[in-house]
Formats: sequence, C-alpha cells, structure tokens
Amino acid sequence: MCMRTIFKVFTIGMVLVNSGLLVEGQSAPQLPTSNQVRIELPDGEGKAQVQTLCTVCHDLERVVNQKKNLEAWQATVADMLGRISPDMEREKILISDYLSAHYGVGTSDVLTRLLSSLNSGDAAEAESLVRENVEPLRQELDTILEEMDRGFDELGRQKARYDVLQGKFFQFDTTWMPHEPAFRLFSSVTEYSGYLSHFQAKRLRVEGARHTTSADHFWDLQDYDQALREYSEGTRKLREAIPLAEAAGNLKLVAASLTNIGYNEIYSGNSGLGLDVYKQALEIAEQREDEIFQGMYLLNLGTFHLYTMQPQEALEFALRAEEMNAKIGRRTWHANALLNVGASYLMLGQKEEGHSFLQKALLKAEEARDRRSHGRILYNLALSHSLFGQTAQAATLMKDALEWYAQNPIVYNDAERTMLEYQGSLYLVGAYRKLNDPEKVEHYATQASALRGRDPQKLAAYLVDPHLNFLKWDNFKKEHGLE
Repeated sequence: MCMRTIFKVFTIGMVLVNSGLLVEGQSAPQLPTSNQVRIELPDGEGKAQVQTLCTVCHDLERVVNQKKNLEAWQATVADMLGRISPDMEREKILISDYLSAHYGVGTSDVLTRLLSSLNSGDAAEAESLVRENVEPLRQELDTILEEMDRGFDELGRQKARYDVLQGKFFQFDTTWMPHEPAFRLFSSVTEYSGYLSHFQAKRLRVEGARHTTSADHFWDLQDYDQALREYSEGTRKLREAIPLAEAAGNLKLVAASLTNIGYNEIYSGNSGLGLDVYKQALEIAEQREDEIFQGMYLLNLGTFHLYTMQPQEALEFALRAEEMNAKIGRRTWHANALLNVGASYLMLGQKEEGHSFLQKALLKAEEARDRRSHGRILYNLALSHSLFGQTAQAATLMKDALEWYAQNPIVYNDAERTMLEYQGSLYLVGAYRKLNDPEKVEHYATQASALRGRDPQKLAAYLVDPHLNFLKWDNFKKEHGLE
C-alpha cells in the first residue's frame, strides 16, 4: 500500500479514480440516533458525539475493537470527520479524548520495566524480566504487531498533504519503533525467534512507504531526480522486508510489500516490471482467499493497465474488480472499478458500454460520497457525451467537473487539478464554439489563459509529465538520461 491513493491515471484526456466527502450542495447523511446503537459505550464527555458521528460510515463495533494512543485516535478522527464536514474542531477534540480514554493503548508494567532496563543498559535485568514473563510478553508483542498493522492501514487512509503524512509517520515512529529492542531481546532468549524478523519486516514496510510518499512529493515539486532516488530507496527497503516477512510466515505482508514495489517501479517508468510484481501480490491474495486484498489489487491492476495504455488487459482486471468489490461491499472501490470499466471500453472504441458504466460509476460514487472518483467520472462522462455528438450535455458535465475540482482542492494534487482545469477549459472553448456561444467561449478562453499565465513553467512541465500521460515516458527518459 502506498500513501498516495494508488488509483490515479491520465490517459488520452481521461483521469481515473478515488475517496469520499461532502461538498456544498450535497445533503448531509442521516445520523443515527442513540437508540440505534447496539454497543454500550462508557459514560463520559464525547459519548454522544461518538454515538452519532462515528456511525455515519460504519457501526460502533468497528470503533471499539480498536486500541490506539491519543495521537493515533486524533489522526483517525480528523480523517473520519473530514468526510462529513471541515468545521468540526470541537467534535474532533471531544471524540479523540473520549476514545483515547476508553479505548487507548496501554503498556503493561512488565513491558515498561523491560524497556526501561534496556534503555538504561541493564542487560541482565532485562533478560531476567523476559525469562520470567515469556507468555505475558508474547501476548503484548502480538498486540503491538497487530496495532502496527492497524496504524499503517490508518496512515494509508489519510489521503493528506505531504507535511501531514510526514507527521503521521513521525507518530507511527514514536508509538511503535521504540519497542524494537524488546523484540530483539525476546527473540534471542526465548523459543519465539521469529518475533524480531516480523517486527523488522513491518518496520521496513513503513520505511518503504515513507520513501514512496517522499518520492511523490518531490515529483509534484518537479524535482524528478530526487523523486526517482526516493522511489528506488523505497523499493530497496521493501525488498529487504520480503524475506523477513516470509520467515515470519506473513504472506499478507509479503503481498503488501510487493504492491508497494510495483507502484514504485511503475511510477519510475518500469511498467512491465511493476505490473509483474503487482500480479505476484494478487496471486498471494488469491492463494490466501483474501477477498479484501483481491478487490484492492484487481482494482489497482485495472488502473495501472489503463495508465500504461493496455485497455484490453485493463478491462479484464476492472471487470473482476467490479465483481469482487460489489461482493465485499467496498463502495468506494466499487465506484472506481466501474469507472475503470467505463474508461477501458471507451479506449477500446466501445462507446455505448463505456458510457453505461460511467453512468453506473457516478451513481455509486454519489452513494459512497467519494469525492475523488466523483470529479474524475464527471470529466470522463463529458468526453463520453462528446463521442455521441452530444455537445451541450458534454459541456454541462465538463463545467460541473471543473467546478467540482475547484470546490475540492485538497482532494486532488496540484498537477492533476491544474491539468484538468487547463484541458477542460480548452475543451469548453471548442464546445461553446460549436454551440455558437461567444460569451462562454471568451470566458473559458480567458480561464485557460489565466492558467497559462499563473505559472507557465510549471504548466509546461505538467504537459510533458509522464505521471500524467504515460506516453510521455520515452521522451522523459531521454531527457533525463534514464535509458
């Protein structure tokens, strides 16, 4: 898993895929009343807000089964409430404090003493604590390994700015990384020798993901050389994680590391290698009969085949993703899979099928409150209407798409937003010329001109950016001496 939402493709004017939030003009979700909640929460300030707001997207069982420290709860609550409204600062504080107090992470006295002995250099005391408390320590280390996975998954759902994500990585480091000496000693003096390799595999996966987010950040800054170095370093860390995860018998972690490697290779211009690695991860998920990961990997493989201009292969994976994500009930992934199916059909020249699936995708995105795919679907639907010669409808949808991007600037990165605003404005100039509407022609021509004038150098770079158009990779590699 990578930190930038992986479902993002620009192909011949199409932008594909991902994650949900309300915008002005949409109705608020129906909040359940307290008598609908089956879980009995402890009394305390913040209970009412948890009962209502935390059940908008899922049940309370999912909330109370998690154990996190205050920082981790703050990150989760900020992400979840951000999907409802941007103006809920008081609710964030109340809910985070409440969940931390009643569903926080505790450290046992024995683990606290063990870490203290290790930090003070008292090896004999530390070893004695381990030998006298093998089973309770084993259970606590198991919990830490589980919480590391939950924390990492939460990190991946942030979809936030680079600086925010780096703060989350720091929280992850401060919460879990100090336990490595305990894992090391426990593995060396007990029969459970695999605990250290398991911990280190998870640590390397996190470090690999951090390099990937840094690479995405440097790419957005157009520091391409540094970005490629970060992708490479992320891949190196992840490859180190795989044999450790295999030794620990954690095939899920092996597959997760492979998908990160695949992402890094694809975004470094090595699409053949990246797709092969990604398919290895899918095979592991199928062997494990893990439908959740199958749904995610199938979705991403469909997206990446579109990104690499292979629509027939994209269609195969997108159809499988659509079926699997409908089965497991992941509505956001389902919307994205429908979008990929529609885009694949359009690229194959089957415009009726493509248009039909894009319409289904829009309905599913609205149901899932998925802001990312919603804007991209509107953009692609505009292009789809153009194929039918429906210029007025296409212009309306493109106008809606541009307004959506303007209303949701934090959801999309600057490169995608700028390119779609620019290309969409140029599209509307041509559309309104056909519709003989000179006033709107002038309006969108002025808008395109303003975008060019805002930062001509940046726009010029976006126009040849291979992350925005895979067909640009050959020229990009030549210019940067990457062949």
